[in-house]
Amino acid sequence: MIYLLASISSSSFIYIIFRWAKNYSCNLTSLISINYLAATILGFVFFPSSTSVFSEQAKTWLPFSIVLGLLFTGMFFLIGNSAQKAGITVTTLANKLSLVFPVLFSLVCFHENITTLKYIGLFTAFAAIALTVYKKEIKKTNLLFLILPLAIFFGSGIADSLIKYVQTVKTTPEQVPVFSTFVFGVAFIVTLFISLANGKINLLPRLPTVLLGLFLGAANFGSLYFLLIALNSNYLESSLIFAVNNMSIVALSAFLGNIIFAEKLSKINYGGLALALVSLYFLM
Repeated sequence: MIYLLASISSSSFIYIIFRWAKNYSCNLTSLISINYLAATILGFVFFPSSTSVFSEQAKTWLPFSIVLGLLFTGMFFLIGNSAQKAGITVTTLANKLSLVFPVLFSLVCFHENITTLKYIGLFTAFAAIALTVYKKEIKKTNLLFLILPLAIFFGSGIADSLIKYVQTVKTTPEQVPVFSTFVFGVAFIVTLFISLANGKINLLPRLPTVLLGLFLGAANFGSLYFLLIALNSNYLESSLIFAVNNMSIVALSAFLGNIIFAEKLSKINYGGLALALVSLYFLM
């Protein structure tokens, strides 16, 4: 349970750090580059000395680490652009409702047994996410910009499903730090190439960008690392772990946004937070 809570906290801080970065006018490309470099370095700290990168087991998940690294990079840039064009509300909703992919993937492919009460919890979790991020301005979103949130919806869902597949079939608990490090290493290389291709690489980024990039990298690494350990713990079915994880991230991010940045929550938003607690009761 402690690892699931750590994953939820790490993921929530990603949104908080991005919100802080906006206040300091941080360059998005530099922020993401530093973030993935920090996550990769942190991964080497957790590297078990007994685990060989060139083992036969490692060769089975290396292609998946490359695909996930590409997906992670694409999602970060899509989220940044979608927040500007389609709005934060639509972007957050698309990102977190993507939990339908790993939930269905776990139920269908791994035949997980879910009780009726927990099915009720899953449905109320979807409703809680929608209510928590709801804003009136969501109705004003230009339909032309919905392609970005849709891309995030499918991309995040595919990434989470792939994480579940690799965790179950391709890796062992001992290889979680190695796998996580490779994912972020690939993401860093891809981001670096994107920066070079666009001519936007900055060898001397501003101090706020460096500091927030380092914090973002730590939170980013923790979100994947702790999620994989939680999935390996067998404390809950993986379909429920994804539901609890995504719903709790939305609720905690909204709560922290209200406390730290004084972002106003409507009665509907508070209703979503209350429903999130009800969902947790059903799911747990």
